[in-house]
Amino acid sequence: MTHSNLRWRFVGRLCLDFAMTGGRGEWARFERLSRPADLREAIQRIAFALLARQRPAPEHVAVINTFAAAPPLVRALDPATQMLQITRPVRVEALLSELARDALALAADPDARDRVRQCESPDCALLFFDDSRPGKRRWCSPGRCGDRARARAYRARKASR
Repeated sequence: MTHSNLRWRFVGRLCLDFAMTGGRGEWARFERLSRPADLREAIQRIAFALLARQRPAPEHVAVINTFAAAPPLVRALDPATQMLQITRPVRVEALLSELARDALALAADPDARDRVRQCESPDCALLFFDDSRPGKRRWCSPGRCGDRARARAYRARKASR
């Protein structure tokens, strides 16, 4: 996969979407943000621990707990539209608190923990939350990585005939 055709996309869970926006090492190719690296890396490390069915490291949990301690976004029902809105001004700390709280909820829920997956596409390594009914999703995006995998399999079958 070349750097020019990398496109970040939502893959199903707020904290995992944030964690997959970049980082160090092989994740640098997905870089979309410059800060705060500590929260993103802690979420990535916890997600990989969940994927491996391991207990997250206490230092990563401590980072998330610190960010989650900040006041979250404030929501209010708009009386005119009957839509839930985020009140303004929005503080960065509140956004980061939302991300951290979602990561904590994911790590604390045994059923949710078991649905953390890594894309099986050979040119993608994104983590995602499998929200499919049977819980057997293999690709971060069925319409992108899944389509590519099915096309590769089809071409391989045609070539072997």
